[in-house]
Amino acid sequence: MFRTKLRYLALLSVMSIILVQAVSAEDCAVNLQDTEKGVQVVMENCKNVGTFSLGGLYNGQWEKLTYFYPQPWAGTFITIKVADLYYTNSIDPKDGIRMDQYLKESPTVQGNKLLVRWMLPEQISVEESLEPIANSTLIHLTIKNENPGQTYEVGARIHLDTMLGDNDGAPIYVPGDGLKVTEKEYTGKDLTFKYWKAYNSQDAPNIVSTGLLYGELTYPDKLVIANWKQSKQTIWDYTVNEEKSVLGDSAVLLYYNPTTLPSGQTKEIITGYGSGEPVLNKLSEITEIVLNNITGQYCMGEDVNMKVDTGSRIDFEGSLVLEIRDKAKETVYSKTLPALTIQAESVKSSEFTYTIPDNVTNEEYTIDAKLYNPQGSLLDEKETKFTVDAKKCGITSTEQPQGPNWLLIGLMIIIIIVVIAFIASRRKGEVVITKIKEGHRVIVSVYNNSDHDIKEGIIEDRIIEGAEVDIHTLNVRRRGTKLSLDVGTLKPGHKASMEYNIKNVNVVPPTLFRWEGGEKLSK
Repeated sequence: MFRTKLRYLALLSVMSIILVQAVSAEDCAVNLQDTEKGVQVVMENCKNVGTFSLGGLYNGQWEKLTYFYPQPWAGTFITIKVADLYYTNSIDPKDGIRMDQYLKESPTVQGNKLLVRWMLPEQISVEESLEPIANSTLIHLTIKNENPGQTYEVGARIHLDTMLGDNDGAPIYVPGDGLKVTEKEYTGKDLTFKYWKAYNSQDAPNIVSTGLLYGELTYPDKLVIANWKQSKQTIWDYTVNEEKSVLGDSAVLLYYNPTTLPSGQTKEIITGYGSGEPVLNKLSEITEIVLNNITGQYCMGEDVNMKVDTGSRIDFEGSLVLEIRDKAKETVYSKTLPALTIQAESVKSSEFTYTIPDNVTNEEYTIDAKLYNPQGSLLDEKETKFTVDAKKCGITSTEQPQGPNWLLIGLMIIIIIVVIAFIASRRKGEVVITKIKEGHRVIVSVYNNSDHDIKEGIIEDRIIEGAEVDIHTLNVRRRGTKLSLDVGTLKPGHKASMEYNIKNVNVVPPTLFRWEGGEKLSK
C-alpha cells in the first residue's frame, strides 16, 4: 500500500551513507510523549527541520496518526508564503525555498511544547510549536514581521500525511459530505464543518483520528483531501482530481490565505489533530447535523441550510424526520424522508432548508433529527440549535405591548396612509446600511428598502493597519486592508450581512455598499 514511500525511504538511506559523518535517526528526532494525554509528537532536528509525525494512545498501545511515526517525516510539513515567495521545511515539494538555511533555534522541548524557530530573509520570524492536549496536538504557527517599516502579505499551508495504524490510505470523513475515498476540495460555502476524521478502515475502524478546526482555533480558508504521492510535490496550489482515489495514500492540506502583516505584527495559526472516536458508534445512527453558517447565528429572512448525516454498518432502509421548534416548543418546520437508504459501512448526507420569517427578530430554534427503522421504531435522535438576534443583524427590536393600543393603531394607520402616498409619488430606492461594533465583534448589514431588485451588490469594508481580524461570514474576500462580500442580487425587503472580530483598534471606518447604478456609505 505504501510501496512508493518505502522506495523513497530506501533512496534517502542510500544517500545518507555518503555523508562524512553519519547521524542516527534517534539523534535527529526530538521527542515529546505525554502518556496521560495520550499524545506523542516527534520533530526532525537534522534536515527538513521542523517536519514531524504524531502518534496516539489506543487501549494502551501507541499507534500511527501520521506516516513514519515514531520517527519524523518530511511528508508532513509546512509552507510559508511571503509576498510571491514560498518557503518550506521539507525536501518533498518540487519548488520553493528550503527553510533549513534560515534556522534560528533548533527543535527543543520547552515546558509542555516542542518548539522550532526560523528567521526568513524578509525578517519574518516563524515559530512552529507542537503542544499535546487531551488526546490531541495543537499545531501552532506564530509568524511575526520584524522588518521595520515593511508590510508583507503572509499565508501558510499545513500538509498532513495521514496514516492510521497500518493504513497509509486512510479514508477521510467530512461532516455534511460523508466518508471520502477520492480527492476533494472544500472552500467558501462548502467549508462549514467544525472537524474532520481519518479511519484505519472503512469497516468497523478501531483507530480513528480527529482534525479540530473550530472554536479557539484558526478556521482554515480551504481544506483539501489529496493523494499524498501528488500533493507532497506541491509547494502551495494543488489541483484536485475528484476521480482520484486516496485509499492508497491520503493526505489533508489546510490553507490559511495570505493576509496583510504590518511591521511588528503577528499572525497566529492554530489547528488540532489527534486521536478520536469513530463516527459510527451504533449499528445505524445520525452522525452529525451541519449548518451552512458555522456560528449558528442567522438573520430574519435568511435560509438555514442543514445537512443531516446518517450512517450504518449494514445495508439500511428506513426514514429520517427533521423538525424545527421555537422556544415555545412549537413546530415551525417538519419534513420526512420516508425512503432513506444507506449502504453498509457508509455515511449519507440529506439536505433540508428552512427560511426564517421576516418578522422574527429574536428567537432560539432547536433542530431535532430522528432516524426510524421500517417498522417505525426510533433508532437514534440528534439535536442542535441556531439563533436569530435582531441586534446582531443591525436591527433594534422592542417588546410589543400585551394588548391592542388603539391610539398607537390609529397613528400607525395614518403613518401607513402617508407612506403609501409617498411610495405612490415616487419609486423607492433606499438602501439602509448599519454597522455595529460590540467589543471585538463587528456586524455590517445592508437592507434593500426599495421596491425593486438591487443587482451586483458588493459590501466593502476597510481595515485599519495593525488590526487583527477573524472573519466569521463565509465567502468574504480579503485584499490587503479591504474586506469584500459579493452579495449579488438583493431582493426588496431582503438583507445581506458580514460579520467579523477585530482587535487592536478602537474605531472602524465606514462601510461602502456598491451596486449597479449607485453606492452608499454607512454612517
